[in-house]
Amino acid sequence: MTYTNDIIARIHRLKSASFGSVHITGTYKRSQFRLMLLTQESVDNDHIVRLLARWRKKHEVWFPALFPVSGERTRSWLQKRVMDEQDRLLFMLQIHGTYIGHVGLYRFDFARRSCEIDNIVRGVAGYPGIMQSAIICMMVWGNKALDLNSYTLQTTSDNKRALTLYKKLGFVETKRVSLVYNKTTDGGAWEAASPGYKGSIRRYDVYMKQSYEA
Repeated sequence: MTYTNDIIARIHRLKSASFGSVHITGTYKRSQFRLMLLTQESVDNDHIVRLLARWRKKHEVWFPALFPVSGERTRSWLQKRVMDEQDRLLFMLQIHGTYIGHVGLYRFDFARRSCEIDNIVRGVAGYPGIMQSAIICMMVWGNKALDLNSYTLQTTSDNKRALTLYKKLGFVETKRVSLVYNKTTDGGAWEAASPGYKGSIRRYDVYMKQSYEA
């Protein structure tokens, strides 16, 4: 419990800092990039909220739930699903003064000192290979700042680009879960197929972990 409470308190302090004061620096082809931690101040940053909403809409096919995207809905998500979550961190990827995507950490397994790589989204085209560099940079930081030993992640079987990226990073598949698409009042959601489901399966959740642990 000491490690768990310490990390939760550490994450809370990080997200309570002023926006821009907590960042990780990395290098991409001799250019410096920064991973800027979104903090409580970010919720009131209209530019950040607009980017998150735009990128969510652009890549909505890869998210488990589909719904009408708006600025206020995104702001609410940032507050309730990122800031208020005790074990979630989200970083904006910035290079040459421009935000081009985001990467995150979520769902700590405190017993194993492991965490899930989360919300990997490229918002702006270009800079081939920078997402791989950003994830590596974030994982190294997680090892040092949060005492993490290993990482897991989850993606979908039809996201070939993501699967290729994660394999390059040393992740291996551990299991697949059949998914079915269920409509909702304002969109739909991909959910685990019920036992005995006889319909066709077009998508799977793919769970992966590092092929080694530190």
